[in-house]
Amino acid sequence: MLSSSRFIVAVHAMSVLARCRGKGPVCSALVAESVHTNPVVIRRLMTELEKASLVKSVAGRAGGFELNKDPAQITLADVYFAVEDENVFRMHKTDPHSTCPVAAQLGQILTGPLRAAECALHSSLAKTSIRDVASAIV
Repeated sequence: MLSSSRFIVAVHAMSVLARCRGKGPVCSALVAESVHTNPVVIRRLMTELEKASLVKSVAGRAGGFELNKDPAQITLADVYFAVEDENVFRMHKTDPHSTCPVAAQLGQILTGPLRAAECALHSSLAKTSIRDVASAIV
């Protein structure tokens, strides 16, 4: 299974914004340099974070991005669900009318455990804020 780094890159970017809070907008090039990626990658992530009202963009020559909320009010769960798919697990297509008992029942059997795992992920991420991450960085 392929894993996405979008969440970790978004937390990195948000932590940069939190540490620069009060100093004006932060340009995507500065964030990209910290993350070791292209500014386009950062701008795309910031667009998703902006749609979730976690950051705001500031236009103009001295523009860039700023947190839209106090970093203590932004949880890792907020960031995760802004940049990743809501469902952590994706089921392959199953046929409830299949003569194969696995194909007919697997989706129904896994629904509960997978929902519980997704709830545990959300609950765990909701306990940590961007302020917690940014302030732990020395």
